[in-house]
Amino acid sequence: SSTTDLTCATIIFKKEEQFYVAQMYFIPEDKVEQKEKEDKVPYKIWEKQGYVRFCPGNKVNYSDVTEWFIELRDTYKIYTLWIGYDPWGASMWVDEMKRNGFQMLEVRQGARTMSSPMKLLSSELEAKKLNYNNNPILKWCLTNTQIEVDKNENIRPVKGRNTKQRIDGAVALIDAYVILQEKWEDYITMTNY
Repeated sequence: SSTTDLTCATIIFKKEEQFYVAQMYFIPEDKVEQKEKEDKVPYKIWEKQGYVRFCPGNKVNYSDVTEWFIELRDTYKIYTLWIGYDPWGASMWVDEMKRNGFQMLEVRQGARTMSSPMKLLSSELEAKKLNYNNNPILKWCLTNTQIEVDKNENIRPVKGRNTKQRIDGAVALIDAYVILQEKWEDYITMTNY
């Protein structure tokens, strides 16, 4: 995401027949008041509830995102196998993540890459096999997400009529599904030990 916007980091894992999602959102602290008015959502309440972190200053510091992944690993012993990322403007963050031992995989944003994982995600949501801990920001992002269909019936996420709507959490979740689907055989092999 843009450094002045809402940023989302997502992990997804499977235990037995259920998928679990954990997310953390990041927003510039100096823009919280403005973003609450524009987006019409309670960022301050969500911050107190632990769903979003405010980055000091007027932009998202991607090192804060790196710190969240490190915290998951070092404090909670949650080890990410692969981390998918949108390559737009992410080169410095990707380098930082690699220096901290994370395996980074590029996820091109578009129908060709996202269609099949979006359909899988939709079926998991419909079957109630995706536990996202009732995260209110993800719920909000999912309700803001529209689907655009191309001539080959591939789909991709887009904002609705209001271009200020936030879909970052939904897109981050789809990116996680892209990597999950791409690495499924490896993931199952590694997690069945």
